[in-house]
Parts: sequence; structure tokens; C-alpha cells
Amino acid sequence: MNLRAFFNISIEVVKRGVFLFSVFTFFNAAAQDVPIRESKVPFEIKFANVTFQLNDVTRYMLSQEILAFSRNSDSKQEYLKKFALVLPSVEPIVEKARVPDDFKYLSIYNKFQKTVSSSVILEKGVFWGLDTEKAKDVDLIIDDKIDERKHLLLATRGGMVNLKRDQVLYENWGVTLFSHLASREVLKVLDVNRKWAGNFIVLDSPAYSSLIQFLAFKWVLESEFNSFKNTEQNIVYEYKNGAGKTLNLIAADLKLDPKELLENNLWLKSNRVPEGDANILVVIPASRYTEIRILDEMSRNTAVQNMDLGFPIIASNPKLSKGLGGMFYDINSLKGIQAEMCDDFVNLAYKADISNKKFLEYNDISNRDFLQIGQIYYIQSKNKKGKIPHHIVKNDETLWEISQQYGVKLSSLLKYNRMETLGRLQRGRLVYLQSKRPKHKPIEYIEFPTEDHEETPARLKLDDEVIADFVKTEEEPKTEIPVQKFEPKVLVKNEQPLVQEKEPEEVTSILLKEDAKAKKEKEPEIVVKEVKTAKVVSEKPFSEDLKETIVIPKNRDKEYVVHEVKKGETLYRISVNYKVSVDQLYRLNNLINSTIEIGDRIIVKKY
Repeated sequence: MNLRAFFNISIEVVKRGVFLFSVFTFFNAAAQDVPIRESKVPFEIKFANVTFQLNDVTRYMLSQEILAFSRNSDSKQEYLKKFALVLPSVEPIVEKARVPDDFKYLSIYNKFQKTVSSSVILEKGVFWGLDTEKAKDVDLIIDDKIDERKHLLLATRGGMVNLKRDQVLYENWGVTLFSHLASREVLKVLDVNRKWAGNFIVLDSPAYSSLIQFLAFKWVLESEFNSFKNTEQNIVYEYKNGAGKTLNLIAADLKLDPKELLENNLWLKSNRVPEGDANILVVIPASRYTEIRILDEMSRNTAVQNMDLGFPIIASNPKLSKGLGGMFYDINSLKGIQAEMCDDFVNLAYKADISNKKFLEYNDISNRDFLQIGQIYYIQSKNKKGKIPHHIVKNDETLWEISQQYGVKLSSLLKYNRMETLGRLQRGRLVYLQSKRPKHKPIEYIEFPTEDHEETPARLKLDDEVIADFVKTEEEPKTEIPVQKFEPKVLVKNEQPLVQEKEPEEVTSILLKEDAKAKKEKEPEIVVKEVKTAKVVSEKPFSEDLKETIVIPKNRDKEYVVHEVKKGETLYRISVNYKVSVDQLYRLNNLINSTIEIGDRIIVKKY
């Protein structure tokens, strides 16, 4: 027998056998992908302080849900992006409500079990899986104008009330979770309140399908979120000045696409924002945060614009980088770094190459505070005094926010304003930034005009230097004269004068238009530094009446580019066409709102 030939044949047979076995194993595994995936699913899943125990049936159901969700790559990516977007807004509310952190995955979940045998997918845009009944139980408004279930912040607060109330009722976070995912009829049929108790709950029936589906959803999202690389560094910005405005106007004010604004505010059923607690939510790139804040401030009533509009003063400064990543800026002449997605104080301190303790100290925060995406934080000590003497508090501002805005130490602001604790400040309060409020001087408030400008004149005291910024000087000489020698032109409504001598009020300086006689004699333009108050009766659009309040410089057609408004044009569209800012149009034309009409002639820029 030829042994060499025998061994050669045997080796070939073995090689072929190994190859065929490998191929068979591969295709067999592919054909039985479910058991392989199922083997990774444990028999116990922990949620909050509760452990859900599975039997063979419910474990198989869970594995099927996980497999289906994992295979749909597009849907999974959309959920991951949405979760990354809403998490910075949701986490602080969940933590403040003292609800377990695991519940945050409910924020973008929209399945609801109506009966023991059937579940439904809720309408597009609904947060926290809130059906109509649960939403109305926590006083969320659902009518022909709005649906607050689709408003991220209001739905989150409503969801927290719902969860905490159920926890008081059931005294078990597992039952609370199931009660949020299923109707009361389901809980009653399954007798959950009596059967489920303690920290170990057995899921032994397909009737718990809504709970199993959510656990699969959380399983996949939680396992992949930490390694998820979000290419879209977007944040949610709350625009609080939208009541009564249309989405088109808000989009123009903030330089946004109206379609995107509508897509991110599905809670709104009409084009006009109604009065109420629901504010417009704007999804923007983190890099535009500062710009949007400034545009937001500009869109407020310009008749009472704060002189602090230029703060914070920000300029990009990549030279501050230590080669460890991060976006660096000069903010109010100090060094700063911008918070990006998933950044915390440890990350920012590392990128800035300073200690964690110093970073917290520079920004007057604690290690438990959440950082705001897009916010620029200081990486060197703030100043003891501000660059301007006072700040007028706007809606929902805190002393900490003012401290960050001007780069002034929080301890200094507390001292200057004789305050012992932090908190929301009342709108219109005068905050001292440079010196201590006199001991015997009461807290001052600036009365803002109402939105319709009726019955309430603005009272605003300004320093001479600030007033000078409002009065635009031209090359031609100007003469100051006493007020009593002139009767300024004013708007009228129903032939009632806006100036009422019986009710004198102190207001900011007003630049008067020359009368016809002064034009003929070519007398110099007149600036009046003090005028008895004009009580504004109504706010009219930028039409013939409103033109009376606009200062038109001499020979404007020679010195300025003047544009005649055409159909469909907005201030934003005009600013884009002429490559100027909306703010510049406001200032050049002394506008009090952004409404313009066809045929209006407005100054665009100087030649």
C-alpha cells in the first residue's frame, strides 16, 4: 500500500470536510439568526429599582422586538438623533421631579396599549406616550388651536406629574411604568395593582406586550447611544416672544426656514401663536446659539430695547485651544469655551487645561448643574464690575444668567443688589452691575409697555451717554431748543392726540421730524432732548401713519439707498437682498415692529 498516496488523499478529504462544515455552519447560523440574537437577551431586565423577570415566552417576544428594531437601521438612527436632541432639555426636568433616570427613554416613545390584545402608535410628534386621557388628567391643553402633548417641555412636565402621581398610587416604579404605557382598563383586567409588588416582577404573559415593547426599545437605545456619533450638533431653543405672531414672522426674525419651524412645532395647529404657556421651540445648530439669542432680543419691542443688547461681546479665538479640542471665544474680554453635545464641566475643564474646581468657580456653578449646549462658559475669573451700570431684567431671567451675560462675578451682583439668595427676578427690575444699591433706596422697576401699547406708557431713565447712542448725528449742524417752543407731530386715533399734557411722564429722547416751514427755509435739523410723554394708543403697521414717526434724513435719496417694498417682501428678505442686517433696518428707519406693507419706502443703507 502506498502510504504517501493514502495520506495525501486523507489530508485533502479533511480539508474539504472542514470547508463544507464551515459553509454549512455559516448558512445555518444565518438561517437561525433569531436564536443567536435571543441568546444575548437575559432572563432579567432591571428598570429603576425594579427587576423584571422573563419566562421563555416573554423572553422570546423581547428578543423579536429587539431584533426588529435593530434591523431597521433608518428608524433606529432617527430615534438616536431625536433622543440626542431632546435629552439636554428633558434630563433637568426629570431630575428636578426626582423621577428615576431610566424614564427618560419614554420621552420619545409613542406606543400605547389600548386593550389586552392590541397596541397603537400615537400621532406623530406626541412625547412621553401621552394619550388624550392621560394628557387631560395633568391639564395639558388639546383643542382646535394647540396640542400640548406635542410640545417637548410642556409634555415633559405633564409626564412627570403623571408618573409621580401614579407612583404615589401604586408605590412601585414597575407598576408606574406599565400604567403609563397601558390604559386603565388593561391594568384593571390584569389586576396589576394586586399581583405586582416588591422589587421583582414576573412578566409571564403576552398581555404585557406594551411593557415588553418598551423594554426592547430601551435596550437597543441604551446599548447604542453611548457609541452614537451625532453629526448634527443641534439644540432646542425656547423662543418666548412668539405670542400673537405668525410662524412666518418668527422665521424672518430669527432667520430660519418656516418649514423647519413648523416641523418642530407640531403642537401648533394654526399659523399664529396663541397666548398661553406654550412657547415656540426652535431647533438650531449649537454654533448659532449666540446669534439666535441676539435675534430673539431684537425681535422684542424695540421701543424699550435694553441697552445691554451688545452683551455678551463675543469673538472666536482658536488661539486659546490647547490642542485638546473645543471651540474657544473671547467673551466680554475674557477667555471662554463653548459647551457642545454631551459636554460636562469635566470635559470643558480638560479641553481648557484648567482644574475642575477652577472651571466651576469661574462660572459660579456646582458639579450637579447641567451645562447648556451652545452656552459659552468662562475659563478665567470673571470681573468684579460690569462695563455698564445697570441691567433691566427680561422674562424669566436669573441673577446667574445676568452674571454670565456681562462677565461679572455672581457674588458681586448679590452684594450690589443686596440679595441673599438666587432665583427668578421680576420682569423690569433694575439690576446694579457696578455699585451697591443705596441702602435707603427701594428696588426700582422699569414698566414695560403692554404688547398692544395701549394705556401704559414706558418709563425708562437713561444716562446721557446711552441717550447719545439713540440720537444719530448727521454732518449738518443741529440746534437744541427748549421743548415749549415746539409742538411735535404725533399719531392720532379717532382724532384724539397722543400727547396729553395732563399726564406728563418722563421718556427717552425723541428725534423730531422737521416741519414743512423749516424745510423751506433750510433750517438745521432740530434735536429735542426732552419731551412730555406721548401716550401711544395703538400700534399700527408700517404704513402712512407710522411714517410720521420715522426720521428721514435730508437728501436721503442722495445719501442713502431707499427701497420700495414689493409684494411678498419681508424685512428679512430685504436684508438678504441688500446684504445688511435686520437690526440695521430697524435702526435706520426707527421701526417699532417688523411689519411692512407694499409701497413703503425704507432706508436700506448709506451709499
